[in-house]
Amino acid sequence: MAEKRDYYEILGVSRDASIDEIKKAYRELALKYHPDRNPGNKEAEEKFKEITEAYEVLSDPEKRKIYDTYGHAGFGPGGYDWTQDFSRVRMDFSDIFGDLFSDFFSDIFGSDFSTRATTRKRKIRGSDLEYRIHITLREAATGTEKYVNISRYDKCNVCNGTGSKSKRGKTTCPTCHGTGQVVQQRGFFTIAQTCPKCRGEGEVIADPCTNCRGTGRVRNMHKILVKIPPGIESGTSLRLKGEGDIGPYGGERGDLYITVFIEKDEIFERRNSDIICEVPITITEAILGGEIEVPTLTGKVKMRIPPGTQNGTLFRLKNLGLPKMNGYGKGDQIVKVKVIMPKKLSRQEKVLYQQLKETEKLENYPEVKNFREKYL
Repeated sequence: MAEKRDYYEILGVSRDASIDEIKKAYRELALKYHPDRNPGNKEAEEKFKEITEAYEVLSDPEKRKIYDTYGHAGFGPGGYDWTQDFSRVRMDFSDIFGDLFSDFFSDIFGSDFSTRATTRKRKIRGSDLEYRIHITLREAATGTEKYVNISRYDKCNVCNGTGSKSKRGKTTCPTCHGTGQVVQQRGFFTIAQTCPKCRGEGEVIADPCTNCRGTGRVRNMHKILVKIPPGIESGTSLRLKGEGDIGPYGGERGDLYITVFIEKDEIFERRNSDIICEVPITITEAILGGEIEVPTLTGKVKMRIPPGTQNGTLFRLKNLGLPKMNGYGKGDQIVKVKVIMPKKLSRQEKVLYQQLKETEKLENYPEVKNFREKYL
């Protein structure tokens, strides 16, 4: 019998390596030398068994302690026999590799390793559905209700969801004989795969329903009411539990997700819970001040403009924005003033502006005065 190599050397880790380092090293080597990736390669097959044996010992604290103290002799004259005790690897394998190799290891080391055997007869949950809906900014401010037309799977009313048109219902799958798996031999390993006939169920419909073709469900159109809360953000998805497809053979329904998009508004721009609105005013309103009407999401309100208001000045109207999604208060409306110059003047207006020009003082225009004094 050939002398066994050092387990730490086999995995390429130091003697004080942590369990995470050991797992990582084993995963990389196992993926590299796995027989499915090296078909017909006996050397890779032996290498795979060697690293698996090393991992079985070094991943178990008690076995590792024995090995560190006595070496291979600590497990008897022939050293450690991994084929007789694979508990640690069997327990950790799903955590390390997921379902990548679980099928064929369940055939080698027993059905308790495979999770598929214990779950294959569960009823399958139906698919989730998604629908997109567009609303206006004003609807987002107040909240609204919309009907959507959804095509989804429902239980077949002919077979009552069983998939069978007779009382025979399901019978044992003739291909896998009820196991849900078919087994293939590949060299050293026995590989189990999902049965293509019953798709892992272990059973098939004996007398398929002609209405649903044995699936137990049919597609129908539904008109569903969607309640959209005030203050919703564009792109938010609302979950309607149990409004998706029903699962095959009586499986529970999936959910329906409604993604809400808010259309661009003509005059309002949204920033979180605040809204911004640009309002044009005349030059005389800006100079003399006064009261103007301003549009809001819920109607028009009056706002006072102070004398000498500059172009681009911002005014805040409290609590006239959108409701906050956390349920506490509302945002504000920001009014941005845009002073508009007249493009045409009547004869009388020209006379009045000329008189104004003759009486105006540069001190009343500090920005103009400073610029001219500094640069002209």
